[in-house]
Amino acid sequence: MSIFCSCATHVKNEGFEELVRYDGHVNKLPGWQFIASEAGKMVHVPFEGYYESKGGRIQSPVIKLDKDVGEEAYYSIQFKAQAEEQCYWWVDLFDLQNKPLPDINSAVYPGSDRTEYHQMIYSGSSATSMQLAFVSKGAVSVSDITVTRVDYKTAAKWSDSLYAELPQIDFEPAEDSFELLPKTASALKSGEPWRVVMLGDSIMNDSYNSVFQALVKRDYPQSNLDYIISVRGSTGCWFYEEPENFKEYVTKHKPDLLIIGGVSNLNTKSIPAAFKSIENVIEQAKSIGCEILLLSAPHSVDWRQLDEDARVLAGQKWDEGTISPKLIHTPFRKLAEKCGIAFWNMTVPMADYIAVSGEPHNYFNRDFIHNNDRGKQIIARILQKYFRKGQRDFNTTDLRKNL
Repeated sequence: MSIFCSCATHVKNEGFEELVRYDGHVNKLPGWQFIASEAGKMVHVPFEGYYESKGGRIQSPVIKLDKDVGEEAYYSIQFKAQAEEQCYWWVDLFDLQNKPLPDINSAVYPGSDRTEYHQMIYSGSSATSMQLAFVSKGAVSVSDITVTRVDYKTAAKWSDSLYAELPQIDFEPAEDSFELLPKTASALKSGEPWRVVMLGDSIMNDSYNSVFQALVKRDYPQSNLDYIISVRGSTGCWFYEEPENFKEYVTKHKPDLLIIGGVSNLNTKSIPAAFKSIENVIEQAKSIGCEILLLSAPHSVDWRQLDEDARVLAGQKWDEGTISPKLIHTPFRKLAEKCGIAFWNMTVPMADYIAVSGEPHNYFNRDFIHNNDRGKQIIARILQKYFRKGQRDFNTTDLRKNL
């Protein structure tokens, strides 16, 4: 597989002022700190779960963001890197009390040449500072970093440039995808302030960090959505159903729309117990008066079978038992119907896309579980297609039926 760089088509940041610039190699810069590797040890990554250490970490000083609390923002991050083996760029975000918020990370790819990277991140309304880091088990050289605040149009163009390098998605959601979300549809078109809380695990965090927000804003330039990510690594509704946890992860954020997703909802004793927990979270969400959207799982584990030469076998078919329970989606739809809430099927378009992509194994992953920029971008495009269905005008019967 060739080296992947999400800057193959550059999106210029002309007209925007740099937040911070680090010229030269970061290991020679004042304020940067090296934390030794714990390679081989199982460590806890707060917003991913327990995994083998990804290696040592070199990190920047904490950088104050040029935004206020309650204000969302997009930041362009550009740097040059050369790595012995695949490693990670990382952004930690912090709130006003310096408490960590869910992080953002993706792959730095191995190669003998120094490669330019251009990344884009979405910073939600709670973030007031960030810290840059590079995490690796082997040698990695990083230099010439710039962080620039940009607008949603520039972020969307960056997304377009990345998506243009990928196979295109052949998927169109059902026309009634917003039938049970009339208030959210109205807010998208009217510009009413609307808080969207995304609840789940590290894969839900990948969905949040796909920069889909810029695509939705471009489709609805008058919209005023505030996206909040509320996640705990490797965690599903079997945790969030506990009243104290629901209060901490949902109620305190005061959602207008609660989106429940990720891949960890089924990580419990039995499938029936898992769906009972999801139902319990839905019922508690109804009690606080928000609209509710249930997602089936997007891509996580690359489920495709390999031949003896570690190449993806051609012509693979998949069904809900291909890698249980990662590709299960029908029970989510049935539960949503039972509870009278909206359901968006993320599993089918993603699995279909990967099945026919023809790309190498783990082409969409930064590690065994999590998405790289390619995987995140496909999630972003599917979410965008679903959000576009909110442009439909709901008649009086639709609204009366769902209020």
